[in-house]
Amino acid sequence: MNFNSRQLMVLLFLFLVGSLGGYGLEVLFRRFFSAKRWVNPGFMKGPWLPLYGFGIVIMFIACSLFFTYLPSSMPLYNPNGNLFNKQEVSLATVYDLIPIVTIWISLILLELIAGLIFVKGFKVRLWDYTNMKGNLFGVICPVFSVIWLAVTVLYYYCLNPWVYDLFQEMFAYLFEGGDAGIAVNFVFIFFMGIVYGFFIYDLVISIGLFPKISKMAKETGIIGQYEYLRKEVQTRYLKSKAEILSFVPQDIREKAEERKKHHFEFLHKIHAFFAKLILIDPNLTSKQNYDSSGRPKKIDE
Repeated sequence: MNFNSRQLMVLLFLFLVGSLGGYGLEVLFRRFFSAKRWVNPGFMKGPWLPLYGFGIVIMFIACSLFFTYLPSSMPLYNPNGNLFNKQEVSLATVYDLIPIVTIWISLILLELIAGLIFVKGFKVRLWDYTNMKGNLFGVICPVFSVIWLAVTVLYYYCLNPWVYDLFQEMFAYLFEGGDAGIAVNFVFIFFMGIVYGFFIYDLVISIGLFPKISKMAKETGIIGQYEYLRKEVQTRYLKSKAEILSFVPQDIREKAEERKKHHFEFLHKIHAFFAKLILIDPNLTSKQNYDSSGRPKKIDE
């Protein structure tokens, strides 16, 4: 599959989809698993993570190249017989390992290169694996490499056909609609150009933003206002909870607390087991890479 300027336009659309979708996934992951609070997981102000955009484009292009250039004697997973101009229906085969391993290694290298750019170039850690066993420069580690493998397998067997259909539909919508679709296509492309304009502006501003974050927050009093509001909300929540529990009979409350205690003890044992398995020192917490306003902060090396 040879990519011309029109196909490049659709790849730019996929990049936006990946950047926006990845941002949403990272926000939820850090809220409920790592940082345990709402933070901006990226270095930009807007809701996008270019790393995921590059990731989905790399996976899509890699699949297209393997489908195009591997001989027909090495069939790849093609459940509906319509992937990348290959009409032969094929279920999972051993040859699927070729694109899967290639994409997997590419994603690890992408994470390594991006991590080093920010750590060495901007002195900022957008993610921190320094306490993970087997980590390299604190930006890649075996545990998350396994996660990238799972992402690769999920994409290849579940999302790849869907992404290809999306690519084909967007290409047809933008460039094969005939005269009747010219106005609609122009509006869509114009809108995407505006979005990319904001993206590029955000990128340029954000690259020089890191050293100014802490100073600006202190000068404007944002940190103090945020902390006051957070404590006020927490105080009101605890007060409301206590008032509600006061209507519950004592024996029911004691039984509930006992069950809650046993539940947390079980979860703690599970957490401790996996912590010893994957962490260098389970007693150390992850480095806090965000300031009180939820923005990445500079690190000292």
